[in-house]
Amino acid sequence: MNKYYFIFLIWLLPAYFLFQGSYQVLIYYGIEKTYTEGESYVADVLEFDVKQIAAQTNGYVILRFTTRDGNTVTEQLALPVQMAQVIMESEQIPIRYLAESFKPIVMLTVYELQKSVVLVNMAVSSLGLIFTLIVSGFASRFAIRRLRHGEDTLEIERLDTVNA
Repeated sequence: MNKYYFIFLIWLLPAYFLFQGSYQVLIYYGIEKTYTEGESYVADVLEFDVKQIAAQTNGYVILRFTTRDGNTVTEQLALPVQMAQVIMESEQIPIRYLAESFKPIVMLTVYELQKSVVLVNMAVSSLGLIFTLIVSGFASRFAIRRLRHGEDTLEIERLDTVNA
């Protein structure tokens, strides 16, 4: 097998960025749907933790609330550090809940921040998709050229006329 076939694996990068971008779009519309169509509740904070690992800081919050049907919902939500700072001292958090949404729980105190983070993620995924599509196109063109015409052979020619 020719080594130039491995260059075509670069097409996994645009596929990854397409997947990530699609996921962020689903998150965005799930947040919007929950915020507009969901029911308002006040959730109790059962546990809150922020962890710092190397240069990354993130955390989680465990919320519990009772729906109008009498069902108790306990959910653990991941939190970036920006959102964790907003709700750090809260014992109760106002939320919107819509069970059939892609993102069923939206904390009202961090709603705008969450939307802006998702929009930034969508933009980064889009830029990554565009750049990797361009690079993948050039890499594929290079690989196809090498597979059709073979490698350039390097000839070393001695130019000096001195006999040794």
